[in-house]
Amino acid sequence: MICKICGIDGNFVWDQQHNENTGKWRLYDLSMERPHECSHEKTEESSLETTMQTPRVKCPKCDPLKDSAWIEREKLQEHIKTAHFGFW
Repeated sequence: MICKICGIDGNFVWDQQHNENTGKWRLYDLSMERPHECSHEKTEESSLETTMQTPRVKCPKCDPLKDSAWIEREKLQEHIKTAHFGFW
């Protein structure tokens, strides 16, 4: 069975006794004779993807020293039309 959290393929079964006691399921590793503990390698990679902001670009027409010159890529064309060409 493959753990969906960490992606490790092991000799796992669902722990029925733990479910009866707590109402929660967990994987039991038959080869190590203890509950499965995930290595957090895969979860760290996925958390980085969710915390990364969308790439921003600097408007070539704005003052380069201002932080407001950094705009999301998708909004750059609309920003140039409204702020610099007068289409609003």
